[in-house]
Amino acid sequence: MSRVAELATWLSTVGAPELEAILRARPDVLRHPVPTDLAMLAERLSAQASVNRALAALSQPALQVAEALLALGGSAARHELHALLGARDAVLESAVDDAVSELTGVALAWTLQGKVRQVGGWGAVTPHPLGLGRPARTLYGLLSPEQLRRVGTHHGIPGLDRAGLDTVVATLTDPHAVQARLAEAPAEVAAAVRQLAWHGPRRSGVRFPEPGEPADHHVGRLLALQGWAVPTEWGIAEMPREMALAVRGPGYHAPFDATPPRPATAPVDRGQLRAASERAALAALESVRALITLLDRSPLATVRGGGIGARELRRAAKEIGSDVAGVRLGLETAAAAGLVALARDGEGRATAHPVGVAMPTEAADEWLEAEPDDAHARLLLAWWGLPMVPSLRVDESGRPAPALVRSYGHPEHVRMRASALTALASLGPHRGIVDTGALRELLQHRAPSDRDLPGDAARLRATVQEAELLGLVAAGALTPIGHRLLAAVRTDGAHEALRSALAEALPAPTRTATFLPDLTAMVTGTAAAPLTRLLQSAADPERRDTASIWRFTAGSVRRALEAGHTADGLLAALAEAADRPLPQPLDYLVRDVARQYGQVQVCAVATCVRVADAALGAELAAHRALAPLRLRPLTDTVLVSEHPAAEVLHALRSAGYSPAEQDALGAPVIARPPVRRAAVPAAAQRPGLPADVAAIAAHLADSG
Repeated sequence: MSRVAELATWLSTVGAPELEAILRARPDVLRHPVPTDLAMLAERLSAQASVNRALAALSQPALQVAEALLALGGSAARHELHALLGARDAVLESAVDDAVSELTGVALAWTLQGKVRQVGGWGAVTPHPLGLGRPARTLYGLLSPEQLRRVGTHHGIPGLDRAGLDTVVATLTDPHAVQARLAEAPAEVAAAVRQLAWHGPRRSGVRFPEPGEPADHHVGRLLALQGWAVPTEWGIAEMPREMALAVRGPGYHAPFDATPPRPATAPVDRGQLRAASERAALAALESVRALITLLDRSPLATVRGGGIGARELRRAAKEIGSDVAGVRLGLETAAAAGLVALARDGEGRATAHPVGVAMPTEAADEWLEAEPDDAHARLLLAWWGLPMVPSLRVDESGRPAPALVRSYGHPEHVRMRASALTALASLGPHRGIVDTGALRELLQHRAPSDRDLPGDAARLRATVQEAELLGLVAAGALTPIGHRLLAAVRTDGAHEALRSALAEALPAPTRTATFLPDLTAMVTGTAAAPLTRLLQSAADPERRDTASIWRFTAGSVRRALEAGHTADGLLAALAEAADRPLPQPLDYLVRDVARQYGQVQVCAVATCVRVADAALGAELAAHRALAPLRLRPLTDTVLVSEHPAAEVLHALRSAGYSPAEQDALGAPVIARPPVRRAAVPAAAQRPGLPADVAAIAAHLADSG
């Protein structure tokens, strides 16, 4: 039975939960079309490319057990594995069994008919396990019957040329017989045999002597004639795997590092950990909201080669009160969540080769209105799947790369992110790692095959720092939000699972503000969407963090009036959002600006300016700063200018007036900035919604 058929047979013995766990650990086998039966699933699990991907996540003990199993021919009883790995007590035996369970959990090994069996593609990964050559069956199968007869004659074993291959292997590699023959061999031959067994498996200058050609005192000929090594090509011979193990003897044990490194940790106060997590999560959410708001009014321009360059990143960082690394993280995460996209300048649509500007997508408005648990869940899941470390993004030459360019991704970054958070979760409750370097040592033990890229140390530090900014890590420990993310990504419908978890972990959004006599409003926590819209319409943000500060000015109140608010309506809305009565200075400011608002009226008829009284009309006509407008009175309360209405409005506002704009029919013109939105990229339209793995597993279990 082939190994693929053995795997399919074993899969038929496990239940739907075990199949589901395998599918989640090996998601590449769920490519379209999804497997419809266990034979198809076994084929995909045995494919070399899939095996190579799976081993990248294996721990050091699992890799060592897999190598030892391959050295035993890819199939061995549990006690044989224990013996080769030197597991002579219950603790080490348990560690070996745990490693076998890890291999079984990803379908790289399984137990069938009392033996642990290995997926067939492992030999291509480790062609010389434990420094050993190919199996004896493969190598002795290369010898002719005449050569086998001569080997048997030399050892006094008649009929070896007529025996089956299994008998030849069993006879020549029997450990007791090998040790006996080695003890009787000439010293130079015995030394060569031991050298091959421990430091081989190949040696040059080895060939079978021709009939009648003397072999005495010629080590290379004796190695071949006595079956210690099998010539495989001209002058090169290889020692069979079983022969080398027999020479090494029963005292040899394959390497097995059962105990992972124990990094230095420190206790972390539970309450402080939760508070730090909440603060960071809300601050990250506010930072991305501020970034999207900035892109709405002032999109970031791309560089010639594509992406958002350093100059625009610095501009965004200055405007939202962050740094370049934070802006990179926000941009890449928002783009992965489908909230930001590159589009042509002047167009509200994404393009196949986007150039021009980064702007919000059509999904951004809904996200801005979402509750914090829903909004932050989308950000976290987007970050989880990013194929790069956005805050430490470099090109092939090691220089900082533009943001929002997808050509520098690598799946290794996704695995590093998952491994780092999983490793922190394994430290124990309320324990934080002291040094990131120790975390890297732990990752090297947990997944040594995945830690061989240049710059891993810097990427790991940046990954942990990003996790801290998002509220997943604090004081070197995984936060409650981090634990919830790890749990959510292992389920179907990760977004809904994480959103529900964050609803418990994050404080409810704040729906009221504290209005102070110094014309500021303070919001503690994350402001609810209606409160944010109200403050944005009538005030300017001074600080946006876990507690945000907004300032009311004559200009900000005038902006609200221009958007259609009245003084009474604005004050009523503010009073409804206040946690205490509005201070008098704010009432005075709103009513004073409203009293001045509209005393000057600008019409779009070439351009007509109407005023409340003759004195104000005379004042405007004589105002030195307004002289370039060349205002001419038609009546005591009507003036005209040859300049466009927009220029007249700007000049009047610069001179300290609060003009109200009207259309040609005298109706108020409500100032609303044009809204431009890019299309949501197809890859980001349904974030965090994987296939129904549980249903697929149940179907496969039924098919078996």
